[in-house]
Amino acid sequence: MTLALIERGQERFRIYCTPCHSELGDGHGMVVQRGFPPPPSYHTDRLREAPVQHFYDVTTNGYGAMYSFADRVQPEDRWAIAAFIRALQRSQHATLADVAADQRGALQ
Repeated sequence: MTLALIERGQERFRIYCTPCHSELGDGHGMVVQRGFPPPPSYHTDRLREAPVQHFYDVTTNGYGAMYSFADRVQPEDRWAIAAFIRALQRSQHATLADVAADQRGALQ
């Protein structure tokens, strides 16, 4: 996993995923605000514990009300989106222990 991969995933996530999932991945995107059924939050225990492969597979095949993005998102970008989702999950549930020891002082 590299910063470039996560940044590419964030870019693709913003294009394809935020309308339903929102920038935070909480399931309160714009189409949900307009009445579409909400997707699950990426921040539930079930999805935080899901393997990264799960996000790739859902993007590829769809799930529930979500349709497949296989014809819109290239496989390498599906992996980038999955990596970004994992980073997004970590960002919303981070602890001080997740920060490198030499950088913790700047946060305290």
